[in-house]
Amino acid sequence: MLLRKLKLNKISIFLFVVIGLIFIQALLMAPQEISPSEIRRAKQIAEKEKAEQEAEKKKNPIEPPKRKAVEQKMVGVHLVENSNNSKGWELHADEATGSSDELWVLKKVKVEFFNENESSFVVSGDVGEINGQTKNMVIRGQVVTQSSNGYQFETNDLKYVADDKELVSDSPVSMLGPDDKNGAGFKLTGNGFKIDLVSNKMYIESNIEASKTMDSKNFHVTSNSAEFSNKSQEALFSGSVKMSFDKTKVTAPQAFFKYSEKQKALQSILLKDQVVLKDEGKSAVCQQLLMNLIEDTMTLSGHPKVQMGEDEIQGEEIVFLEGGKKVKINKVKIDSKKLQ
Repeated sequence: MLLRKLKLNKISIFLFVVIGLIFIQALLMAPQEISPSEIRRAKQIAEKEKAEQEAEKKKNPIEPPKRKAVEQKMVGVHLVENSNNSKGWELHADEATGSSDELWVLKKVKVEFFNENESSFVVSGDVGEINGQTKNMVIRGQVVTQSSNGYQFETNDLKYVADDKELVSDSPVSMLGPDDKNGAGFKLTGNGFKIDLVSNKMYIESNIEASKTMDSKNFHVTSNSAEFSNKSQEALFSGSVKMSFDKTKVTAPQAFFKYSEKQKALQSILLKDQVVLKDEGKSAVCQQLLMNLIEDTMTLSGHPKVQMGEDEIQGEEIVFLEGGKKVKINKVKIDSKKLQ
């Protein structure tokens, strides 16, 4: 009897445990009831997130995913830039560090610039930077610029502005002109430097001072600015030009220097507008003075007046020959009062 009771108790316990497990499982698997207000709120949140995403797309419709440029290092760099089916520049550097779409840092750089597929200027320096997108450059440290016709410029730095096709520097500049039959070319110093690669013109913008020895005579000129050409050896000095050649001193607003390709020397200097000349024993004023250095003559025109001691001479044209030792006057006018 006792044994039978124990068996019944075990069966009851087993049934209780099974019924409890079934109840717990039903609770876990039964669906939860959600109120209508909660459904509306969830829907509003989803619609708000979707609207914000659409607004962001409209603000940046074609913005690509941002990616970080990979930095590279190259040795023995050679780059070429072409524009409108013609070569723009060719760059060589010992080393370059940077990325293709950002900034490259260069060591021992040399850039050759071209005009109509012909070499026009070569720039070299210790270090440089080039923007991979704009193609703008900066070259620093003992920067030397050489023109194809023999001019050489030295600056601390030089910038290449790709859109303007210009080389520019605000630093002091020194220039050495092409050699000629008289030896070394003009030595010149100034401030501010620009090269127009399209016109092949070179400009020094202020504080010009230049000198040269010609036929054992010292030649010296100062001015506010100076312009040189890579197509010829012509030069233009402008603004408060002061010039001395041996014992002759001249001032004028402008002085144009012309070289003779045949003689390989400075051929003439043309001074314009309110020219004042002073020499031993004479002085003169005129609107135009032409100094022919090869023939050793000076021609004054444009209402010239020459003061020689007590005499004043006027004429349509006055020519000094043999360095001023002789005078030739066309339609001479002599102030008789001065002769009395």
